Amino acid sequence: MREHISNANFPRDEEDRVYHIGVKVGDVANRVLTVGDHVRARKIAKLLDSEEETGHPVFERTSQRGFLTITGRYKGVPVSIMAIGMGNPMMDFFVRETRASVEGTLAIIRFGSCGTLSHLAPPGAVIVPSGGYCIRRNIDYFADEPVYSELKDKPYLFSGNFKADEGMTEILSKTLEAALAPVEAENDYVGPVLTGGLNADGCSFYSSQGRLDPDFWDDNENLLKEVVLNYPKTHSIEMETSMLFHLARCARDPAKPIKAAGCMQVFADRLANAFIRPEVVAVLEPLVGKACLDALIQVEVENEMPVEGSVWEPVSQRTDRE
Repeated sequence: MREHISNANFPRDEEDRVYHIGVKVGDVANRVLTVGDHVRARKIAKLLDSEEETGHPVFERTSQRGFLTITGRYKGVPVSIMAIGMGNPMMDFFVRETRASVEGTLAIIRFGSCGTLSHLAPPGAVIVPSGGYCIRRNIDYFADEPVYSELKDKPYLFSGNFKADEGMTEILSKTLEAALAPVEAENDYVGPVLTGGLNADGCSFYSSQGRLDPDFWDDNENLLKEVVLNYPKTHSIEMETSMLFHLARCARDPAKPIKAAGCMQVFADRLANAFIRPEVVAVLEPLVGKACLDALIQVEVENEMPVEGSVWEPVSQRTDRE
């Protein structure tokens, strides 16, 4: 660690940058597209307006913890693209520290990949969930001396459902359908866009998503059956999107709400044990990335961040102000 840190409860460095994401107020726009993969983030960032168009360079920062933030304008609207890695903890870092770095409404679209539990969404499809829930490995179940006797027969725990933002989800669904329609009409390996179902977040890639690993004691042979039984409208299973919906629900400052929506490319068919082909990803990913940006700039936000002092302020305006 190189920085002097203040406030152990919510760490920031001497430049007032949040500890894990590495950004400060003015680095992140109100509209954020988040992905797991920094390679995906950089590909999408190529769609941002050029410096000649905006009058300012595209801002980019990678934190010591591996979070990547790219901020610029898309079709004139300030947006940020942030790569956060995988899993619930990384989503927690991202949402809380981004929320602390943005004034006004924070609108977040998550673009990820998932497994499917629906025959309506084979590899190459895109799922837009209306909400999601979480599946947690019950660590106590595997202990030599469990503490919670009432849960002794439950190796996995299911949460309640958390809704995505309805307005954002509708915009995202329509934008994706329009973007994929021409390609879907000519190819049977892209699409459809499946909406209206639920997403399940596992706390891990393996045990809590029902993947069988003979080297570990997981007791998850029937987990996917439990998923379908408890939440029959489940379309997708992954590790981040439901956590985003949960945290958006728990943002309690009315002046700083979080709107959240998400979409996932189907990479794995968990029912038929099939996986997407690389050439399909090469076609699908650019279409979905652009559609996410097109949807994001349609989202209305209240009390938007001022241009002055931000990384998307034109250099000429900044010079005049100084």
